[in-house]
Amino acid sequence: MLKRWCEIKKPQKISVKQIAVKNDAHITNTVVKKYDAIVVGAGPAGLTAAFFMANQGLDVLVLERGPYPGAKNCGGASIMAEHTHKLFPNFWEELLYERIITDQSYWWMTEDSVVSARFQSARLAAAPYNRFSVKRTNLYKWLTDKAIAAGAQVKFNHSVEEVWFDGQKADGVRTANPDNSKYLADVIILADGANSLLAERAGLAPRVTAENMSLYVKETIALPPEVIDERFNLVPSQGTIIGLIGYPTAGFNGTGSIHTFRDSININIGMSIANFAQAGFSPNDLLERIKKHPHIKRLIAGGETIEYGGAVIPEGGYHAVPQLVHRGLMIIGDAGSLVNGTHGINLAMWSGFYAAQAAYAAKINRDYSIRKLSLYTKLLNESFVMQDLKANAGAAKLMRDIPYAFDLYSRIANEAAFQVAKIYTMPKRAKRRLIFQKITSMQPLTKILSDAWQTLKVIR
Repeated sequence: MLKRWCEIKKPQKISVKQIAVKNDAHITNTVVKKYDAIVVGAGPAGLTAAFFMANQGLDVLVLERGPYPGAKNCGGASIMAEHTHKLFPNFWEELLYERIITDQSYWWMTEDSVVSARFQSARLAAAPYNRFSVKRTNLYKWLTDKAIAAGAQVKFNHSVEEVWFDGQKADGVRTANPDNSKYLADVIILADGANSLLAERAGLAPRVTAENMSLYVKETIALPPEVIDERFNLVPSQGTIIGLIGYPTAGFNGTGSIHTFRDSININIGMSIANFAQAGFSPNDLLERIKKHPHIKRLIAGGETIEYGGAVIPEGGYHAVPQLVHRGLMIIGDAGSLVNGTHGINLAMWSGFYAAQAAYAAKINRDYSIRKLSLYTKLLNESFVMQDLKANAGAAKLMRDIPYAFDLYSRIANEAAFQVAKIYTMPKRAKRRLIFQKITSMQPLTKILSDAWQTLKVIR
């Protein structure tokens, strides 16, 4: 059972002041301390920003509506070792990770078959490694401990309702519970996750669309470590990540994955909210469907469900990124749509790091203007974070333009593989003609070439 954290405080180093807030029914005679920076949201982006700001001597407050680190999340994910190592050197010596990922696979699926591409390498098991699977609660707790050790104050069970402005400059935030207080700061950093309602309410970001937001459901299934090693053909302590394409999302573009942990596996599946609205079925329907697939069913046989939950992920790409810098305020992580496929957590952490550098520079210069805080976007634009997003800027539109891509081409791949594997009493040349006819009966050759060209233009 996870320990439920209610609140973590550091002793106040300076006195607080009594502020009487007039003309506001919500707040009267509240005691407020002014901070150098307030971070809203204790996820990877917010906690990374808090750590680096506090490490540079800033007085930092983190406000999180959940009761403990990662309370709003379940299951796990993977983190990129090199990216994280550059922020937190030798982090694997501190972080309670699950497995070292030495195996990466992709499955293109139909209802009864799989075409797979798999890569395994012992070189990926050597420091500084490549990827780790982690439980989100362990990752968030580790980052929380890092931020607190650096000097940040973290308050859980504090739900922020709105950003306060002094004229055009962000001046603080108001919490709805537990104390209906106004917290003041020179810099506000919004890291409140996908579909940032705070940015939307303040008019700093547009309302997200159903096309640009995906809904994923995930389930963690407990299995003995030796069973996981045997079923996935793994060396003990090493793990695999399997990308699932085609059949899992029932004819729509979307993805799924399987992550292996020490003594459990995590299955997740999802697609855009717009697709769910069109399809008329729930995310859980997809999850139950994929669990019955013959190639998945044998992997989870005898397992026990220990976690179940969902998450929304911004997937509008580069063109969905809102204005990230405002007077006295920056938007980071998922709240800024800074997500690129499998690089969500690491892009979020780096955005927090760059925001921390901008906040520190603003503090030194006592200048919290857009011009000064734009150091954040300058660093982002010069980094792999925004360059990755730019490189895949057309991906979201491509998925809308070719809505059948994942399902149809998974079916074509599986049909072609089946025909290649099938033994016929016919000459090889006749068999090749048969395979070509099978493929082009599913999709005309001109259309296949057109779809391939559109895809190449996006991923070039």
